[in-house]
Order: sequence, then C-alpha cells, then structure tokens
Amino acid sequence: MILYTKEFRLGDIIEINADQTYFGRIEEIQIRYTIIRTLDLRQVVIPNTTMISSTVKTFSAEPMIKLNVSFRSDYNADTTQCVEVMKEAVNGCDFVKNKETTKVFVSAFLDSSIEYKSFFDFDPNCGILQEIAVGEMSQKIADAFNKNNINIPFTTMTLNFDSPESKQAVQEKVSV
Repeated sequence: MILYTKEFRLGDIIEINADQTYFGRIEEIQIRYTIIRTLDLRQVVIPNTTMISSTVKTFSAEPMIKLNVSFRSDYNADTTQCVEVMKEAVNGCDFVKNKETTKVFVSAFLDSSIEYKSFFDFDPNCGILQEIAVGEMSQKIADAFNKNNINIPFTTMTLNFDSPESKQAVQEKVSV
C-alpha cells in the first residue's frame, strides 16, 4: 500500500509515533518495511504495518511549516523591548521565510520569569533540520538579549523551613 499510494517518498523527513517517537529521513521503502535515518544517524527499520497504523507527520512534503521557539526574561525587563529584540533575532535567521508573518508575544508569567513565544515560517526543505534551526535561533535570541542588557533568568527554588532551627542547620551546611 505504501509503495503504491506514494504518500511517502525517499528523502522525506517524517516523524512517526510507534513504540516511541522517531524523527528522520526516509532512506528505503520495501514491501515489508521502511528504513529511516534519525538525527543521531541511527538506522531504524519500521514495519510497514506500523507506518499504516501509526500517526506519521511529514515535514519535507510540505512547502512551509510553522515552528515556534520560547525564551524567557526576568521581571525587570521591558516586555515591549523583549518582543522587538526577539522578533529581530528570529527574522535574522536565513531559514525563516515570510518574515512579515513572524509573531512574538508574551505567553506566560511564570514564578521567576516572563516567557515569550515566537511563531515563524520554516522551509523544511532548506537543508536544516527543525531541531537544529530552533537551537540556532535560541542562541541568536540569547546573544540579542545579552547585547541589549536583557537578563535571562536562572531557574530559582524557594525553600520553606518548618522552624528557625532547621533553617539555621541548612545555613550552617551551606556556608561551610
């Protein structure tokens, strides 16, 4: 069925949710199985019965897909500036297409940071895997935040003590 319907072709980038999630490029299609090469260069043989019965996302078969990236600033940051700096960094990546449609917005107010999210158009056939593209973009956003003196927060934890004695015991151990 897979050989004749031509839903998948050699070279297509797919994600399949079988016993676990596999993401890679189709290298071979046979009557009984399909072979994909994953990001870590492993060869995975997937029975065609699994290909038919599982959810398969195709990426390279699409001319354009929407990707997103998230980033955080501390609460002292100017949200308008963060949105502008992040949008400029996102659109500064060559693999981002239709730059006028890029969206950046505040997505959440978290315990110790403000989260921003960007949606952008990505050409899955540009030769860069989406995970690598998002990683490069995150680095570009971090550089832009640092250049504009926007603090990127560390995850923090609050400790609550049952008594002043337990607090004192922890402080003594930490100060050693």
